[in-house]
Amino acid sequence: MKSACQMKKLLLTMFVVGLVGCSSPAPHYYTLSPEGARASVATGQRVGAYALSPVTVPPEVDNTALVTREPNGRLMLLSDDRWTATLSSHLQSALGLELTAALGMPPVQNINQAMTQADATQVQVDVQRFELVPGQYVALDALWRLRFRQGGLVLTCFSRLKQNVEIGVTALVLGQQKNTQLLSAQIAQALVSRSAPADVQCTQAKTSG
Repeated sequence: MKSACQMKKLLLTMFVVGLVGCSSPAPHYYTLSPEGARASVATGQRVGAYALSPVTVPPEVDNTALVTREPNGRLMLLSDDRWTATLSSHLQSALGLELTAALGMPPVQNINQAMTQADATQVQVDVQRFELVPGQYVALDALWRLRFRQGGLVLTCFSRLKQNVEIGVTALVLGQQKNTQLLSAQIAQALVSRSAPADVQCTQAKTSG
C-alpha cells in the first residue's frame, strides 16, 4: 500500500513538472521610448499649443506583438516579443514623449480643446511602412502634416527612415527607437521653423480657415 501511494505521488509530481515545462515563456515587452537625454530644438523660441492626432500604421503590423518580415516576404508575428500597447497607440505615445522633450511642452491631449485655441497646430502622422527585417534593417516611412491655425499654413512632409541592424530582437527595437527619435526631431523642427526640415521632402499650402 505504501509503495502504491509513493508511486501515485511520484506520478503526480512528474505530471506537475510536465505542465510547468510545457507552459509558454513569459513575454518580453519593448518600448520605442528609451530613457536618456534628448536634444531640444526649441531653445529660445516659443512653440504654441499643438495636438497630436491618433497615429495610423499599416493594419498588418498594428498589433501588440512585434511583426517581422522574413526573407521570403512573409510576415511573422513574434508572440513572445511585444510592444507595451498596439503599435499605433504605442507609437503615438512615443512620438508625444519625444516631442515633449524636444519642444519643452507636451501635446494637448484633448484635440477638440486644442483646435479652439487660436495658435493651436494639429499634427497628423500616417506611418505607411514599419518594417522589421531581422539581421538586416528596420524601416519607417511616414507621411505627416502640420496644420498651423495662425496664417493658415499647411505643411505636408514625407520622411523615409532606415537603420541597418544586427541579429536579434533587441537590435530591431533599438533601430526603430532611432527612427522614432529622428521622425520626432523632424516634426519638432518643422513646428518651430514653420518650414521643411533639412533632407525632408515637403509641400506647403495655404487654407482660408
